[in-house]
Amino acid sequence: MRKKVDRLSPEELEQAARQMLENDAELTYDHDRHRAILDHVRQRSGQLSALLSEEIAVVGEARRALRRLWIVAALAFPAASFLILGAALWSDGTPFQTRTANVTFASGLAVLGMIALAARWAAIRRRGVNAARELRTALVAPLRALIRLLISELEDDEVRWGGTLRTSEAPALVELHLQDTIPSRTYERLRTFIGEHESSAIGLAGARGSGKTTLMRQLRLDKDLDCHVALVSAPVQYSAVEFTRLIHNELAQVGLKPGEAALIRHRMVAPTLRAVLRTLLASVVLFFMITLWIYDKNRPVPDALDLGWTGIAAVVLGALIIGFMLSRGWVLFQSRTRLTVPPRTVRELCLQQLEFLRWSTTIERSASAALKVGGSGFDGGGKLSRTEREITHAESVQALRQFIDQLLALSDKPVVICVDELDKLANPAEAVDAINGLKDLFHVAKAHFVLSVSTDAMHNFAARGVPVRDVFDSAFDTIIGVGPLSMKESQTLLSRRAREFSNVFVLFCHAWSGGHARDLIRTARACVDLKRELRDGEEATVALLSGRVLRKDLCEVVDATVEKLRGDDSADDRGKDLLDQVLAFQESLEDESAPLHDLVEASAFPPDAGPVAPEAQPAATLAPYARIAGLCERLFSVARPPAAWQSEAMGQAVIALAEVRSSLGRHPREIERRLKRAVEACDRV
Repeated sequence: MRKKVDRLSPEELEQAARQMLENDAELTYDHDRHRAILDHVRQRSGQLSALLSEEIAVVGEARRALRRLWIVAALAFPAASFLILGAALWSDGTPFQTRTANVTFASGLAVLGMIALAARWAAIRRRGVNAARELRTALVAPLRALIRLLISELEDDEVRWGGTLRTSEAPALVELHLQDTIPSRTYERLRTFIGEHESSAIGLAGARGSGKTTLMRQLRLDKDLDCHVALVSAPVQYSAVEFTRLIHNELAQVGLKPGEAALIRHRMVAPTLRAVLRTLLASVVLFFMITLWIYDKNRPVPDALDLGWTGIAAVVLGALIIGFMLSRGWVLFQSRTRLTVPPRTVRELCLQQLEFLRWSTTIERSASAALKVGGSGFDGGGKLSRTEREITHAESVQALRQFIDQLLALSDKPVVICVDELDKLANPAEAVDAINGLKDLFHVAKAHFVLSVSTDAMHNFAARGVPVRDVFDSAFDTIIGVGPLSMKESQTLLSRRAREFSNVFVLFCHAWSGGHARDLIRTARACVDLKRELRDGEEATVALLSGRVLRKDLCEVVDATVEKLRGDDSADDRGKDLLDQVLAFQESLEDESAPLHDLVEASAFPPDAGPVAPEAQPAATLAPYARIAGLCERLFSVARPPAAWQSEAMGQAVIALAEVRSSLGRHPREIERRLKRAVEACDRV
């Protein structure tokens, strides 16, 4: 890294990438193309630096502190040498009369300074090592994702658009994490709204797994936004005061220096091991003191002021003890005065707020009076004890508002508070209370609030008579719907997650998942898992794997639908007819030789004829789900050349299938309209 560590150096980044290419089994690739991959990694070092800016800042701070200490040590060494040399050459006017005593005293001072410098150097070096370790750990995921993407980009069209899956290992095909966030249209809307307004209250609505949490985390990575971003997950059990304190605490931690919280959490050795080390150190010091005492006892003392080696060691040890006690006292004094001294920096303000949130204050006052004459008299006393009472919700909100105002005044940076997973609250009515409770914080100057709730939870709440939808609509300046990923976004996401993942399989995963981020990854992972289960002689073509994925998913939905209908003990004749129709379709799926599309077309499904009981809802929506599966199977069961997979007609068919897949759960007429459009698009391919 550079002397001023503000970004990853291309050279160090290239070395890390080379080690991955040579030692990582998943990234094993043609050695002749390593140079091209490394060149592209060097060119994109800025992207990785932006992702890891906090970790890089901590490493740079530790290195600068270590350089400053080396400068101090370089100046202290000549000073200590001159001190000892002067004590050896000149004795007049010194504390001791003999040259030996003066040299001993000067050497003791020099040793004391060396011990202090060594202790400081060890602490700074430990901090630098921990920071560098955290940077290397944080670099692994985005660098691996970048290398996967570069490998896919360097392949020719025959490989990239081939109908065979070459990916055998894809450990990154799991839930989304921070390093793999990709630009999206929804994020641009969110970011633009925050940037264009002085304050705002924004609602994020979308299906579970659509990427609402990812959008909030991406705000923390956006350096151009330049905001203090606090992300809070709603608790399972709601308490108005505790929820406000949780937001307050998270915002205070965000205001600390980059990576400071991580350094505070530095791992210490086990308590038992620390006790053993302290005992060994005390034994060594005691043995050393006894040895010096025996030596000084047998040495003639020329002057009473000659301390000897034992005295010098005692002076050094006493100085260390006094220094330790003074440092502990200073820390205690700071902790007691931190709440009363006005903060001058953002760090001081945040530390003050953390002290305020973690500790309660007890104030005690006592007084006594006595009057005695000749051994008898009167004696009286009094004591007053005050403990701060538990604050109310209104007071906690006021404290948070004051903290936000102070933070804005000191940093002049907007504040963004993100509250995620409101639908996680155990009681649906508590979601309404949480939104209403946060209204008191809305529209503070330069403060933005982003709250998310899934549309599935809204529907469930509405079915139980809880007006979350109305409260959600009326509380916010705007509601941004988290839509599905586009085809290009799906391709970028999977290319960063799986090496040599064919674009043909990307088309299938996008169509069957409807662009839903979580389902996209699950479908891709299912393709890789089924590839490993192939028997000898079976080729991992898109026709084979897509058919098995579709049939497997459809069988799971049908089995769940049957169990739902079987659990309805109060089912009438209509419910029994639904069960018979679903059982008939379940039986037809056992014929694996027949194309899935033909089975779906030949089956009779329960009609979606208006409101039904909750147990019958899966059966009522089974027909469009099965028809989408049949259309996907028909589209991807045909072997095509790379040019055909890249055609405009194929792209339109995949987009139409993704649209109808993402519309499941809406009005039956809208689903039917989009399904008809998807059939026409598939017919044109």
